[in-house]
Amino acid sequence: MQHADLDLIIEGGWLIDGLGGPRRRADVGVKDERVAAIGDLQGERAARRIDASGKIVAPGFIDSHGHDDLMFVEKPGLPWKTSQGITSVVVGNCGVSGAPAPLPGNTAAALALLGETPLFADMHAYFDTLREQQPMINVAALVGHANLRLAAMRDPSATPTASEQDAMQRMLDDALSAGAVGFSTGLAYQPGGVAQQEELDGLARVAAAHGALHTSHIRNEGDHVEAAVDEVLSVGRNTGCATVLSHHKCMMPRNWGKSRATLANIDRARAEGIDVALDIYPYPGSSTILIPERADSIDDIRITWSVPHPECSGESLADIAARWGCGKEEAAQRLCPAGAIYFAMDEAEVQRIFQHECCMVGSDGLPNDAHPHPRLWGSFTRVLGRYVREAELLTLEAAIAKMTALPARVFGLAGRGQISVGAWADIVVFDADTVSDRATWDTPTLPSVGVEHVLVNGQQVYPETPGMTRPGKILRRQAAHNTPKEITPS
Repeated sequence: MQHADLDLIIEGGWLIDGLGGPRRRADVGVKDERVAAIGDLQGERAARRIDASGKIVAPGFIDSHGHDDLMFVEKPGLPWKTSQGITSVVVGNCGVSGAPAPLPGNTAAALALLGETPLFADMHAYFDTLREQQPMINVAALVGHANLRLAAMRDPSATPTASEQDAMQRMLDDALSAGAVGFSTGLAYQPGGVAQQEELDGLARVAAAHGALHTSHIRNEGDHVEAAVDEVLSVGRNTGCATVLSHHKCMMPRNWGKSRATLANIDRARAEGIDVALDIYPYPGSSTILIPERADSIDDIRITWSVPHPECSGESLADIAARWGCGKEEAAQRLCPAGAIYFAMDEAEVQRIFQHECCMVGSDGLPNDAHPHPRLWGSFTRVLGRYVREAELLTLEAAIAKMTALPARVFGLAGRGQISVGAWADIVVFDADTVSDRATWDTPTLPSVGVEHVLVNGQQVYPETPGMTRPGKILRRQAAHNTPKEITPS
């Protein structure tokens, strides 16, 4: 079957299409941003060819949990994404997003996770800026619940009045109409932590009416993790809103093992018809803003950034406290505003959660940190190298489906997350025998190895090439039935 000249043929590789089936030998032809042909394309003409002999050809990875909202403006090259094969990211997580901007005088500590650029008035303005600057990779955005509170309430630490609740719901409706794929809550942070069931249900009903979803950094990931999971599940149960539990974990040794109960509760909710998914990052340490109240309850805390003491980035909180001759909580207070890594998770439990059939991979990377968590640069290649090749937790095909087709379904990203004729040409070529993360706790920004080519909408973004343009798109939520079916040419 002859085709018009193709822009690119990736030939000789092992195709893993993202849909969970076995790999097969097949060439992949690309034309006009999309996959145009799959099969034996030796006789086809193309402007360019990539030899993928012995390599895996897979859909580009979808980072289901990112905080790169403002990085598309500040550091638009996004090398921490492209170097590990990520071609799409969902931003606006944990209740904080690039828009809407707070009322004058309102702020929240968690906004520091995003970057230095002033927040945008609304999602229309945010998306307009991204279109003007052109993103390197595809971006789907959630609107943050903290942003809604800060933008609608004179006192964001209070319970919203009826008019303030209505204002938040109207802002959410506007953001979803602009193209946001859902909203996120950060119930472990302020001001999101003040919210009660009625407020959350009201917002979730707006999202459900749009066919959008609710992702949540739950209220407690330690002693009360089971109740916190149930709280978010109840929002989905009350409203019919699809739900994602962000970076699911059970912190502190006394809570290790509780994921057996939380995953069972998730499965019961799914059996009731609630649309529930979750994500993890493949590391036993978490990272967020420095919370002084945690200083004495977690033995190993490492500082990732500090405004008053930038020289402390990368250091242990205990070492800083000893040098300053004070307790850890006092040292933490002196370091704030700051960020930290908390070593309070169990690697075996992280792996158990990862194997759940509805668990996606989200880097939760914080590119604004001076000394970031290594998950920023290594989450996806760590799964491929350590969880698949070394630990054999899943087949390579199953792991790739978790990083491609599953998040595409959950977030409604039609034509993404699979290699099929008509799908968008988001493609990664890697060596399954060598792919691995190199970022560590001490050297967290080392790029991965084994990823050889990354295409976004048919254009190469990794390795960088002279004169390379940024080919990413803003992704809107679409019905799953719009996803192209595979047609293999004969």
